[in-house]
Amino acid sequence: MKNRLKTIEITKKYIEAFNRRDLKTIEEMLDERDVCFVRQAEPTILGRAAILNRTRKSLDKLDRQGHQLHMINAIIDVKDVAAHPCMLGIMDGERHSVVVLGCHINGHIASISILVTKDFLQKARPLEPAAPSEIAELHSMKPKLSQEELTQRREILTEKAIYLQERLQKEGPTNELMGKFDRLQDAQKKLKQDEYDILYQDE
Repeated sequence: MKNRLKTIEITKKYIEAFNRRDLKTIEEMLDERDVCFVRQAEPTILGRAAILNRTRKSLDKLDRQGHQLHMINAIIDVKDVAAHPCMLGIMDGERHSVVVLGCHINGHIASISILVTKDFLQKARPLEPAAPSEIAELHSMKPKLSQEELTQRREILTEKAIYLQERLQKEGPTNELMGKFDRLQDAQKKLKQDEYDILYQDE
């Protein structure tokens, strides 16, 4: 792939900035005039300001819901490219997303692609020798949730389930919807585990 060494360098720098929640550094890494953000089954976002706004809102939402999301260095076979540099997003100790950066020759980020389907999550290969222990450490950072937070999360998932069922009746079982149902099911399983943990956390 073109600019492989530069992509590796930029990916590592992005990981460090994201894990520090350093949006200023991320802003400086994005190309000012030619950058896009692509997430599976969602509209493409164009422009540095719009991407930063989306990132800020996503991080705020994760904080409100009590989730821990961090990135670790990884590689993935994608688009006929073997061992493409990428980031593996770990949320609450589990694989959550794969992030692939595209870079201009000047070192600025041209594209951010978010892959969330199970096949991509399984393909990503962490590079750090201590990746399993790092994942465990990130899992241990997961804050304890209150009953109020659990109730809020339960309501959000219930509303999402109703919305997806309505879309399913109108649109049929499209790949996009089936992917959303898979992620909803994963979120519901995590919620049940969180409810169990908070029930027995003081025992």
